[in-house]
Amino acid sequence: MTRAPGETRRGVIAMILGGALFVFNDVLVKLATQTVPTGQLLVVRGLFAIVSILVVITLTGNLKQIGAALKPIVLLRAGCEFLVSLFYITAIAQLPIGDLTSIMQATPIIMTIFCAVFRIELVDFPRWLAVLIGFGGVLLITHPGGSSFTVYSLFALASASFVAVRDLITRRISSEVPPQIVILTTTVFASFGGVIIGMGETWSMPTPVEFSYLAGAAVLVSIANALMVTAYRSADIAILSPLRYLVVVWAAGTGFLIFNEHPGLVAIIGTGLVVGSGLFMGYRERRRNLRARGVVPSAG
Repeated sequence: MTRAPGETRRGVIAMILGGALFVFNDVLVKLATQTVPTGQLLVVRGLFAIVSILVVITLTGNLKQIGAALKPIVLLRAGCEFLVSLFYITAIAQLPIGDLTSIMQATPIIMTIFCAVFRIELVDFPRWLAVLIGFGGVLLITHPGGSSFTVYSLFALASASFVAVRDLITRRISSEVPPQIVILTTTVFASFGGVIIGMGETWSMPTPVEFSYLAGAAVLVSIANALMVTAYRSADIAILSPLRYLVVVWAAGTGFLIFNEHPGLVAIIGTGLVVGSGLFMGYRERRRNLRARGVVPSAG
C-alpha cells in the first residue's frame, strides 16, 4: 500500500508522541501508587478514562455502535487487558520505571514463543535465536537469584505475557468495531476488577493531588491510545516498529529526573539485547511481508 509522505509523517509523529504519553502516564501512576491502593487506583483512574472515552466516542459518531462492546471477542480482550493492568500497576509501585519498561519490551519475544507453541505461525531458526538473545536480556534486567530480583519482576513479565495474548486476540477483532469501543470495554473491565480487588483494601478519599495524578493518567492514556490508532492507520508497521522502543529512552529519562533511578550497567546491556532482538524480528517480519508481495527476492 502506497502512502503519501504527509500521511506517513503523521503516523511517525503520532507514534513518538503516543509512546511518550504512555510513559508520562506511568509516571503519574507510579506517583499515585505511593499512597493509593491498587484497586482504588484502577477504579478512580478508570472512571476518569471512561468519561474521556465516551466523549471521544460521541464526537466521532460511534455511539450507535456501542453494542459492539459486548461481543465475546471484545470481552475476552478486555479480560486480558485487566490482567495486564493489574500486574503492571502492582509492579510499577515497586520497580524502577526504566527496568519495568525494558521488561515490557519483551512482548514481541513472548508473542513469538506463543505463535510457535500454539502453531499460529512457523518460527525459523533466526527468529528463535533472536528470542533466546532477547530472553537473555530479560534475565540480565530482572537478575533472578540476585539481590535486585523480587516477585515484582515476575509480575512485570506476567504483564508482558498478557500483552502478547491481548495482541493476538486483537488481531481477530473485526475492523468494523471502532477502536474506541474496544478501549471502552477494556476500561470498564479494569474498573470493575478494581472494585473486586478493593474489597480487601482500605480506601480513603483521595487528596486533590492524588486526584490530579489519576485524572491526568486517564487523560494521557486515552490520548496515547488514540495516537497509536492514528499511527497504525497512517504509516506502515515496518516504519513504526523501531519507534516503539523510544519508550525505553523516555522511561530512562523520567526515571532519572523524577525518581532518581540509576540503571546499572548489567540492566543497560540487558535492555540493549531486548531492544536489539525486537528490532531484528521486526526487520525479518518486514522482509517476509515484502517477499510475499514480490518486492524483494526470497533469498537472504
